[in-house]
Formats: sequence, C-alpha cells, structure tokens
Amino acid sequence: MQGDLETRRRPACVRAGWVLLALVGSLASLAPRTARAEAAESSATLEASGGHGYVLWSLLGDVGVGEATFVTLGYSGVRPESGTATTHQLSVGMDHLAGEHWLLSGAVSLGLSKDSDTELSRERPRLDIPGLTARTGSGSQAVQLGAAWDSAGFGTWEYGLDAGVGVSRNPLRRQLLTVADGAATERYAREDVLWSARPTLGARLLWKGQWELGLRGAYAFYSEDPLTAGQFTDAETDQLEAQLESRAAARKVLAGLRRRQLRDLGAAVARRLGEVNATTGFPSAPVRWDVKPSLSWRLTPALRGQLSYAFTRYVPGEGVAHVVATRWTVRLGDAVRLWACVALQRDVPEDLPAETSGLLTLGGEYTF
Repeated sequence: MQGDLETRRRPACVRAGWVLLALVGSLASLAPRTARAEAAESSATLEASGGHGYVLWSLLGDVGVGEATFVTLGYSGVRPESGTATTHQLSVGMDHLAGEHWLLSGAVSLGLSKDSDTELSRERPRLDIPGLTARTGSGSQAVQLGAAWDSAGFGTWEYGLDAGVGVSRNPLRRQLLTVADGAATERYAREDVLWSARPTLGARLLWKGQWELGLRGAYAFYSEDPLTAGQFTDAETDQLEAQLESRAAARKVLAGLRRRQLRDLGAAVARRLGEVNATTGFPSAPVRWDVKPSLSWRLTPALRGQLSYAFTRYVPGEGVAHVVATRWTVRLGDAVRLWACVALQRDVPEDLPAETSGLLTLGGEYTF
C-alpha cells in the first residue's frame, strides 16, 4: 500500500514461506516495496528469541537482482529445550514484484539431520549390565509458494490480501542402543516419514497510513498422526519397560522422551521455525490450526508499535495456547531498524496443568 511505505513490504506469512525456518517476525515491515524495485536494495537481518525453554536465532540475507526480483538466503537454529540437539536449517528463496499490486514468492529449505540421546538406564559394569539409550533423530525438506496483493494506493483506506502453502517431508528416526564399556551398540532402528501441508491466509486494512489491522490464520494437514509418527510404539515401549528394573521409572523416562519429541516436532513440522518468535508463541506440540489478529500504529516516522493475540489449537489431545504480545520497532535513519517484542504465553494441555511463560525477541536489520 503506497499510503504506508513501511507496511507496503511483503506480508509476513508470504515472506516466511520462502524463508521457512528463517525469521518471519523480523520481516513484518521491511523496506518499501516501491523503493526496492527502483534501487534493488539488499539487507541483512539478525534475530534471536528465547523463553518457554526455547532458544532460537536466525540470520537472513536479502539481495536485489534487477529491479523487481529478490533472492533470499536464510539460516536458523533452534534448541527447544536443554538436552535436545539443535536444529539447523538452510533456505533459499526468490520473490518477484509483478506490477504494482502483486508479489509472487517461492522457496526451498533443508533441515540438517540431527540426533538426540536420552539415557534410559545407566551402565553397571560391576554387575555386567549394559546401559540403555534411546536415540531420536529428524531432518526436513520443504517447499513453499505464496502470492500477495495490495491496493497500492494513497487513499484513506487501503488493504492487502495474501495466501500461501507449504509442503514438508520429515524423516523421524528412533533407535535403541546398548552401552557397554563406554561403546554404544545399535539394538534396532526404525524410521517414519511424516508429510505435512500448511495453507495460510492473511488480510490487512490500513487507515491514513498510520493504523493497520491485520488477521492471519493457518491450518495444518498431516499424512499420519503426528503424535505417533517417530514415537516408540506400544510394543516397543512394553519391551523397553520389561528390560528396566523399575517399570514406574521407565514409564516416567519414556513419557519425558515423548514430550521432548513432540515439542521438537511442534517447532520443526507443525509450525516452521520462521514463525516461531514472541509474537506467535513457541509451540509445545504439533499445531492443527492457529489464528492471529493484530493492531499496529505509527507513532512517529521512526517509531512503530503493535499489539497482537495468537490462539493455537494443537492436534487433538494436546490442548491450546494463548499468546498476548507487544512489539516495538525503531528506525535509525534509512539504513537501520531495531525491534523488540515481549509476550506472555499460556499453554493449556488437556492432561497436564496449565503453564505460563514469558517470551522475548530482539532483532535488527541493516539495509545497503
């Protein structure tokens, strides 16, 4: 929308599509689309988030190619909780300004393979009893397509619409290892492949170039139940429990392992890391659908604020989440933007007590 040059930048969900596990929150209102088309500017963005056991960081490079085409290279890393291996993801995307009203985008991304070990029982050399370790692993390959349209005017009321869809393939591995004399031996290994598709829709309404009302939603489809894909089966769990001295302790350890796997899957599959920051919340399980209304206003040419609420419905059996957030962006001249976001998230599982946590996101962008 030409009435508000800052918000005329591509919508967050479209941008997230081709960055995938990079950083949507940092791209919500970048340089003007018109200015970029004329000058083919480039930018570098860095963002870090934390809270609810998560640590997430991301780096994005956006390079102008010609007057209407831009290439993006992205990297992101996330550790859902201590004791879990870090997820690293690389992405490359391209978007094209098709006339005054349309933005077309696409991206591919690769999540590097990772493994996490959970000790089920310690090795007892004096009794010649080996230890047992469960190893879980995952990776991902994804593609995203998106399109956005805006009214591109200077009127009192302007508006924009966008839509996108992402498809990802996620190999989920599990292994059981015995540990004797410090050396691990594989007892068995299994792998499930979970496919997911996530269409998104967004709309925004701008008034006098100062106030913006936005609404965004998404729905996730899975090729199989994400609560069981990659998890130890009931038969495997019974076999593990039989090998451990205390069945009660075994159930507790395996339940903790399952929660850790679901939290990791919630970030890597159900909701791409690019959409994980303080404004959207940090998922504790695979997401079924989510919706996020927001209100933004420009106090001065250099200061912009936002209030938002995000509601997430996890897959059946995992409950819901509520996130209330505020984000503030400061522009330091034409080249530098800095932002901070704080939020309060409340997860309400169906079979566990509700949990409340604070979230924080800090980021910056340099345009050259």
